[in-house]
Amino acid sequence: MVKIFQNTAVAAGIAIAALIVALIALFSPLRESSPGGGSVDPASVGMPRQPGATVDFVQAAIDFYDSEGRQATLGHYNTPDSADGENYLFILDENGVLIAHLNQELLGRDVHTSFGVDVDGNRFGLLMLEATAEGMWIDYVYLNPHTGFRELKHSWVVRHDGLIFGSGWYELQRPSIVEFV
Repeated sequence: MVKIFQNTAVAAGIAIAALIVALIALFSPLRESSPGGGSVDPASVGMPRQPGATVDFVQAAIDFYDSEGRQATLGHYNTPDSADGENYLFILDENGVLIAHLNQELLGRDVHTSFGVDVDGNRFGLLMLEATAEGMWIDYVYLNPHTGFRELKHSWVVRHDGLIFGSGWYELQRPSIVEFV
């Protein structure tokens, strides 16, 4: 009887350890990068984009806006075809209302409301409204549409012709073992 209990306890311990290892592997990125550099594979879902690629993506949207106009820009960036792998563009109007986004359900949301506040209470929406023509980085926690998880997002936002153009990447966080025990 004692031997059966010992074998059951050992088996349970092994199963728990295997579960923890599997969860860590599942939520760990294959390759790490930081805003300052590192190599990435942009086509890989969950892999962070380099800052230069994000800045270029936003600049390309501004160039498109300058050559094609506001309506064509909104028409283009409100479609899934405008995404570049995991990178997508968002545009806020002069009042802080979302007028372009990959997720059409978010259109019309105002960054002055709870929409512009992340789960940590960071009022990232109001920070975006402070963007200048030179651009600025803003970090906040947001729901990654590709993974379904809330993740740290690094966004580059630029004010142009009264609008805020922005894009960013999600930084996958390694879960703590304590979270699973």
